[in-house]
Amino acid sequence: MKQKVLIISDQRESGSELARWLGIELPYEIAVNLEPSAIADELSKRVVHLVIVDQKVVSEDTLALVNWLKHSEYTFPIIVVAKTITAHFAQQLHLSSDIHLLVRPIYAKTIVGLVRKLIFSKAVRKQTFRRFNTNQIAEVEALQTGESWMTSMYNLSQSGAYCEFEAGASCSVGDLIRLKVRIEETNREYSFNAKVVWTTDEGKFSGRPGVGLRFVSQKDTYRSLLSKS
Repeated sequence: MKQKVLIISDQRESGSELARWLGIELPYEIAVNLEPSAIADELSKRVVHLVIVDQKVVSEDTLALVNWLKHSEYTFPIIVVAKTITAHFAQQLHLSSDIHLLVRPIYAKTIVGLVRKLIFSKAVRKQTFRRFNTNQIAEVEALQTGESWMTSMYNLSQSGAYCEFEAGASCSVGDLIRLKVRIEETNREYSFNAKVVWTTDEGKFSGRPGVGLRFVSQKDTYRSLLSKS
């Protein structure tokens, strides 16, 4: 079965150029999508092994698209190719362990080499975990302030979770929290330490503010709290 690469581009010429570079050097099936509204349909119709998000200027819309791709039921590496990006947006992308950023100008051999390695090389491929869609009420406690809020957890994996809050809850990137979830089937409460790795003002499930969480060990939690004190 051929490996499949989906290029999501806001520039026809640029997206076609990337497709041409990959098509010449790699025996993959390459699809270019210029319509954001058709992305979900494209993903549902085919098994995609890697996504390239090609943008002239990285914006909040770009981050929202990348976060939606990361927290959908699909798991694949994501490469963001940009002509213009601010330090703020670059930092947001680098906070994620499975996003790769290339800033133009780039050479064909650079993107071809990275795509090949991400699909085939275990040494370079970032670790991904199967995600489960859920709708579970949970409690979030801010470890630095002691504040707590009730939240809806819509997504859970071995590495983290995605939650949406009522307006008024205040979480920022880098905050350390404790997530408490009661599983009705086992009648047990589970507790996880986590770090906020991204936020959105309008979550895709309820429209409320949302946060992406990455689970961290007790040791890392203690070290981070000490560094912030």
